[in-house]
Amino acid sequence: MQGQNAIKEVKMELLSHFSALLAILPSPSGGTPNAAAASLISTLSLWIARVGGLVAFVGAIKLALSIKDEGSKEQMLAVLVMVSGFMIKAAVQNLGVFNIPATYSVQASNTEFQSILSFIGKWTRRVGAVGMLFGALNIGLSISSNDAAQKVNGLKSLSSGGIVVAVSSILRTFV
Repeated sequence: MQGQNAIKEVKMELLSHFSALLAILPSPSGGTPNAAAASLISTLSLWIARVGGLVAFVGAIKLALSIKDEGSKEQMLAVLVMVSGFMIKAAVQNLGVFNIPATYSVQASNTEFQSILSFIGKWTRRVGAVGMLFGALNIGLSISSNDAAQKVNGLKSLSSGGIVVAVSSILRTFV
């Protein structure tokens, strides 16, 4: 019975902080649907950029902690986390490409869709290239240490990055 009361107290404590968290979010703007959508996009890009900055920060901390170890795998994973955080932050700074037209004609919607496809394709190619880079680095490190398992992992990373780059290059073929 006491355990249930403690759980209820913790839930009430969390709920009391929830309203404070909601207070920092901006209130929705009135007006046209275009203004509401633009406000939503700017709010989302701000918060996603903040999350990307936090991911980059966590990656930097992981890198700092992994430097004391001799294992290069932890260091590479930390660098990958840090770079992915920076990529998230950089990606949402370009959300202005999602321009919402005032009228939703067929031509405007096709142009918008092509813009979104271009944006997605560009960033997936970049992620694939980073995967290929880490695969190549892994292969190079495995040659110096003569580690067969690391060579296999490097080849897997290199080929998976190449597949991502190839698929993102032909993205418009699928849609």
